[in-house]
Amino acid sequence: MSLAYITVNKIIEMFLIMAIGAVILKRGMADGETSKRLSSILLNVITPCMIINSYQIEFNKTLLIGLMVTAGLSGISFLMSIFLSGFLIRSKGNPDMAVERMSVVYSNCGFVGIPLINGLLGAEGVFFITAYITVFNILIWSHGITLMRGRTGNLVSTMKYFVNPSTVAIGAGILFFVTGFHLPEVVKNPVSMIGAMNTPVAMMVSGMNLAESDLLSCLKSSRTYVISAAKLLAVPFITLLLLMAVKVDRTIAITVLTASACPSAATSIMFALQYNKNSRYASELMAVTTILSLITIPVVMLAGGMVL
Repeated sequence: MSLAYITVNKIIEMFLIMAIGAVILKRGMADGETSKRLSSILLNVITPCMIINSYQIEFNKTLLIGLMVTAGLSGISFLMSIFLSGFLIRSKGNPDMAVERMSVVYSNCGFVGIPLINGLLGAEGVFFITAYITVFNILIWSHGITLMRGRTGNLVSTMKYFVNPSTVAIGAGILFFVTGFHLPEVVKNPVSMIGAMNTPVAMMVSGMNLAESDLLSCLKSSRTYVISAAKLLAVPFITLLLLMAVKVDRTIAITVLTASACPSAATSIMFALQYNKNSRYASELMAVTTILSLITIPVVMLAGGMVL
């Protein structure tokens, strides 16, 4: 019941911030161009600060090994999810293929995952989920961009997009953790404050997009429930099978399972805006999966608690 209570509270918080974004747009204080510019600031400034700040902790060899194990399992889970999305969501005759696949593969592991893990496992779990978020960022800035842009350009062109503020922040963050380097307080405090803006800005942008969409129509679409079932049930349950097979530390296993069970990522909306895809549909999928996750996350974790 603890997990269900935490989940409900975090989802309510998410929708309150999204509602503010929707009101901002409806009252004419912002428009579609505003949300696109805010998404650019989020992806290129705010998120990198959040990543660097998450690694500003004391070095510990056991934690480092656990971090590497978590990253490895997270990577396998993502690869399985990518394969599943490719199998379930065909590209032929589907203009929203990229949005749907991203909604299945990438979860809202930051806003929903971190608070859930903190409530279940405390600080150690939060540290391990940074490994999942790191793999998330590496893949979304490589596979995600390729998915949104299409298979255009050569390897050099793709690598150019891979080297960006978020991936640079990941590299710097890991280096800081391993070497024990801590940013001076005069630098760390602004970085921390900017990183803390990640959730509210992402949710407000999502709310702006949602205000322009037809959520009721989305709820009536059977396609929405197919995508939601793939994201909220199929992905976490294949991840659970993986965790049962490898028999890792329970804290790590619960961390990876919880992150994979979270609703669709708000980052999918930001990418849809940046690459001129159907951002309204991405917002609708995130909203619907968030609502349904109120039921599915406790179900997944109940199953996980029985076998892990």
